Amino acid sequence: MDAQRIESGTPDGDALGFFESLYSGWLEIRENHRLYLHFIISRNKNEGNTQALIRQWLAQGYDVRVVMPRPIMQHILKKLQFTPSMETLPEWYEGIVEIWRRPKAWLLPGSSGD
Repeated sequence: MDAQRIESGTPDGDALGFFESLYSGWLEIRENHRLYLHFIISRNKNEGNTQALIRQWLAQGYDVRVVMPRPIMQHILKKLQFTPSMETLPEWYEGIVEIWRRPKAWLLPGSSGD
């Protein structure tokens, strides 16, 4: 599996808008433009930065998936029409884990999933 771990505040993180001044956390980029957000903390609570970041990634064509989101993140994801599913990520977790993502039909170019 071709996966790249990216931390906030690194050059790769900055290129994705995952700036250390706004966030602490890490994500993973995989083949087929798939982005797994494993952990994020917004440094400026209640300013909409996390939602804006996820919207930016979606607009850039990433298949965004959020790993085991906490309730506050689930609230954001529901607004963005993400739904829960299950996957295995053996590089990081044992067994099957909860992953939130958008339905595949909404990932097609020109679809109106937003």
